[in-house]
Amino acid sequence: MNEILSVGLILMAALVAGHLAQLIRIPEVTGYLLVGVVIGPSALDFISHGNLATLGFLGDVALGLILFNIGAIFEAGNFRRVGPGVVRVTLWEATLAFVLVAAALLLSGLSLPLALLLGVVAMETAPATTLMVLNEYDARGPMTDRLLALVALNNMYVLMTFGLVSAALTFAQSPGDDWMWSGYSALHGLLWTTLGSVALGALLGLAMDFWATRAKESGEAMILSIGTVLIAVGASRWLGLSPLFATLALGATVANASEHGGRLLKALGRADPPLYAAFFVLAGAELVPSSVLGLGAAGVAYTVARAVGKIVGARLGMRDQNVAPLVRSQLGFCIVSSSSLAVGLTLQIRSAFPAYATTVTGIVLAAVVIFEIAGPLLMRRALFLTGEATTVPTPLDPSTSVEPA
Repeated sequence: MNEILSVGLILMAALVAGHLAQLIRIPEVTGYLLVGVVIGPSALDFISHGNLATLGFLGDVALGLILFNIGAIFEAGNFRRVGPGVVRVTLWEATLAFVLVAAALLLSGLSLPLALLLGVVAMETAPATTLMVLNEYDARGPMTDRLLALVALNNMYVLMTFGLVSAALTFAQSPGDDWMWSGYSALHGLLWTTLGSVALGALLGLAMDFWATRAKESGEAMILSIGTVLIAVGASRWLGLSPLFATLALGATVANASEHGGRLLKALGRADPPLYAAFFVLAGAELVPSSVLGLGAAGVAYTVARAVGKIVGARLGMRDQNVAPLVRSQLGFCIVSSSSLAVGLTLQIRSAFPAYATTVTGIVLAAVVIFEIAGPLLMRRALFLTGEATTVPTPLDPSTSVEPA
């Protein structure tokens, strides 16, 4: 199937999946993922592996737009209101997931380097899935405010931790006469990826603000926003930087340094739906449900330890914060989703540590199937329990109750 026909099929499949998801009371993102599985290589193969490779740029574009929106959450006033508490929650949930997963895998018989690498991957929370569910239900409230900032901080924390762990393992496994060069290369790579990406995003954000004064019409503002995000993603890959850091920094710069930020974000929002739909259908097509059957003891340990670490860690991080008990107990269920960054880290591990490639790929990809399907369902339930889901998508509106199914 040619790529143009594939894109048309993906969008129409997403449209049907969205309506079916509303009928059976599941989040739209879950419907997109499931229909992606059905039309992907694992089932009907309407979207082949070749199509997925060719259309991968759509996922990069959509993820860049999502991260730009999340970065805009770091507007100074909003972050002062929830920031200190969110930092504490992020440290608790991500660190506890890392510790529990690494310990569980060591007890399962895996080596220390392998357990550490998988522990880092387990720290990640899917930003795209989180934002999609929040937007679908027009979520508003203290849990939602914290959740958006938490996801952005989580992904930055994960990337920095992965850089440190990778550098330490590279240094430890380097030959005796090459340890100094290995250490320098690892440290240089970490600093370049983080600081360089933030600098790129900030510079593009300032350039975006400069041109915003000339973009009078909404169409021009949309072109400016999308074009800048694409440049951030593409330039990051070209320079060996992190598109995640760059687009987060771009969104944060626009939110804080531009008086046109609100208008640019509003214009960008008009282009989101088809790209988001394509992103999740493609993500579903890449899932291999049968991989769950081959999890094994180490895979089960990874999945259970990660879920416990996320849920319990969030609750511990929320202690003594001025929020309702229900918010404190439900936040952890909103951060169990795992997708794009986990897969991206897996690919980096395959390249940097090929000896661990098979084990890491098998465990992470199987766990992603579980968390990417269960995560949105748990998040939907939490939003309804806390009363932060303010909109019930049609055809559910006529219902007399908005309680979760």
